[in-house]
Amino acid sequence: MLNIDLVTISAEIINFLVLAVALYFLLFKPVIKRMNAQAEEKEALMESIREKESQASQYLQSIETRLANIDSEIEIRLQEAYKEAQGESQALLKATEKEAARVFEEAALEAAKHQQQEVKQLQKELVDSILEISGQVLIKISPDVVHENMIEDLTKEIWDLGKRDMRQVSAIRDSLSERSPTVLVSAARELTPDQQRSLVRTFSALADRNVEMEIEVDPDLIAGIRVRMGDLVVENSLAMELEELKSDVVASLEESIHAEE
Repeated sequence: MLNIDLVTISAEIINFLVLAVALYFLLFKPVIKRMNAQAEEKEALMESIREKESQASQYLQSIETRLANIDSEIEIRLQEAYKEAQGESQALLKATEKEAARVFEEAALEAAKHQQQEVKQLQKELVDSILEISGQVLIKISPDVVHENMIEDLTKEIWDLGKRDMRQVSAIRDSLSERSPTVLVSAARELTPDQQRSLVRTFSALADRNVEMEIEVDPDLIAGIRVRMGDLVVENSLAMELEELKSDVVASLEESIHAEE
């Protein structure tokens, strides 16, 4: 029969239990704790992965939806771009038409102005030519009596000035600083001695002192004379009348042009 030592067995069992408890607290519990921590980390990691997978799935779905609608979006964008370009084109076309109309109007006004200037220049040249020919004809055909009458008319005008406007006569006399003023006479033809004496008497009376006279012949006057004494210039000649006629004709032509416009 076996000799079983219960005390020894009990001691061994107690030692085993103590060792097991010691191993549990010293070895197995930290290991289990670490395993639990790792499990929690793994679970958190898996949760993060599942969340990212969900986000990726949503993003992928959004991309798929966007791709599914890309054709319609492109069509909408193209239509919007076309409408915008069409609007800009219409605005540019209107601006171009407006600018073209302005340029055309300015060109028309400039052309009309240039044409009017050409017409005026042509009229002036025509009038000048006619009056020049008329002057040349008058030089040849005007009788001496016309020349003589124009000298007499000028002399009479000077004498009448002393009767009707002594204030002007006084102003003329005050303007003459020379003791013996010089009267410059331009005559269309040679003056006779009687005509010269008449002019000396007339202008001596006007100046209220003796005057000297210098005479030159100027055929361009056609008939008549031009006299200068100090600041006073008087003229009675066919050339002057032709010049006045020229001014009247040009003014009349301009009025007729404006009336036609």
